[in-house]
Amino acid sequence: MDDKKVAIVACTGMGKALGTVARQVAYKVVDELRPEKAVLICIPSLTAGVGECKSLLQKYPSIILDGCVERCATKIISKNKGMMRAKVFLPQMIAKYGLKPQSRTDLGEEGEKLVSKIAEEVAALVDQLSR
Repeated sequence: MDDKKVAIVACTGMGKALGTVARQVAYKVVDELRPEKAVLICIPSLTAGVGECKSLLQKYPSIILDGCVERCATKIISKNKGMMRAKVFLPQMIAKYGLKPQSRTDLGEEGEKLVSKIAEEVAALVDQLSR
């Protein structure tokens, strides 16, 4: 069953609300919704060359959560030869659901709802990729 895991890679835009949303989505999927099927990849560790992160990234298909047009998570995973299988672009999710986070430090009610909705979509992607 271990070979059926999926790597979740979230934007770490520390100064941006969508970076917070991306991280919260990743935690919700990995810790609550699909803990047996999903692993979290730490972008700073990957960038620093931590071998375990790179090997997980290359072992499992990945879902990328990008928070802005720079798409840093996608670029970093591509540079590290990860197996990208799905990408979630958070600005599109805001448009889709009509929900916006309040701020990077307090997502507010709409932001929390947004996290839940995106996490459900990502969990469904995990199910598809872990078959």
